Amino acid sequence: MTNELTLPVQDAWLGDAVQHLGSSTFHSRLLEGLNSALGVDHVSYLSYDRHGRVQAAAAASVLDQNLIESTTEIFVKRFYERDPNYPLMCTTATDTRGSGSTTTADGRPELQLLWMSPASIGDPEYRRLLFDRPGFSSKVSLLRRWRDQTCYLNLYFSRTKVQRDRTARLMRSHASTLMALAHRHDELVSLHRQPEAGLWPELSQRERETARLLVEGCTAKEIARQLSLSPATVITYKERVYAKLGVQNLREFLTLARH
Repeated sequence: MTNELTLPVQDAWLGDAVQHLGSSTFHSRLLEGLNSALGVDHVSYLSYDRHGRVQAAAAASVLDQNLIESTTEIFVKRFYERDPNYPLMCTTATDTRGSGSTTTADGRPELQLLWMSPASIGDPEYRRLLFDRPGFSSKVSLLRRWRDQTCYLNLYFSRTKVQRDRTARLMRSHASTLMALAHRHDELVSLHRQPEAGLWPELSQRERETARLLVEGCTAKEIARQLSLSPATVITYKERVYAKLGVQNLREFLTLARH
């Protein structure tokens, strides 16, 4: 028996991920399939708005969940603009045919496969904190643009060396599906806890969700679990809520919210 990928196995793996869309287990189940197929040890998912700001982040690991969550938190809070791929996040997609098929203003494809190794990173602090310290040997990324959003799925390898040919074959077949699933999961999570439209109109939908759960007494980690986000993303939303509502801390926010 050869070690080649077969479509039935891949279809079963993708079908399993579909069953977990909108649930807190989606990324971990997606990772299980990627780990079996390619040896991927960790994944992170981020979405950016049209201005290149991180709107959501989630992560999963088959080795160390705390490691990938803390690394993703460092990335979101300090380094996302220093990511070598970051310029691609800021490219606005435009509809060129009126049918939902998009290209970027600079002619880049809307779906891209990107490769990164520690040796290719010129920023020594970025390399130390986001590759060397967590023990990542390489990263394979998928980037997909929609009109107002860019989705970024990162596959990290720790124990094994990425097999470029094998990975490229799988991505040629399934990259579009993977990104469509990740994007749909993000949409479902966002809709799952739709807040009242009239509450805090100055806040975005995700900021209102975060604010409501803060009022209910949830911690950042609890909010992250409920919304399928990383704690770093929740902290970012919390800081935006405070700034928009003109409060300095949780006590002031709760006083405002309860009056």
